[in-house]
Amino acid sequence: MEKPQNQQELAYQIQFIKEQKEMYMQNLELINASYSNLINTKKTVKNLKDIKDGDEILVPVGGMVNLKALIKEPQKILLSISNDVIVERNIEKSLEYLDKLIEQHKNQIGLLQEQIKKIDVSLHNISQQFQRNLSQQQ
Repeated sequence: MEKPQNQQELAYQIQFIKEQKEMYMQNLELINASYSNLINTKKTVKNLKDIKDGDEILVPVGGMVNLKALIKEPQKILLSISNDVIVERNIEKSLEYLDKLIEQHKNQIGLLQEQIKKIDVSLHNISQQFQRNLSQQQ
């Protein structure tokens, strides 16, 4: 009688671990998207070194829509530090800030990937136990 109950507990554990893995995978997807955005932002900021006051650029405003704009003070960059805080920095300081964010994202990605690997090992072990119990019942 104990084996069916044990099987049910293992089945619940498997389901819980699968849901946990899905959560980590979604977080990894979000962090990867943010990481890609930071890499593109860094490239754009680097390109500002070659821009002069009064140069014309295209500014993306969403979707596939861009506006033509004239650059004023390309060496001064406004960084959003939080939801309601914007600071002015030069290009080099902006790149340093972006590098820190990129490094944080890399670390977060590594941690999430490590957690997913641990979850996979745990899932594999529990699934094997489930299969062994199932074959012993037959």
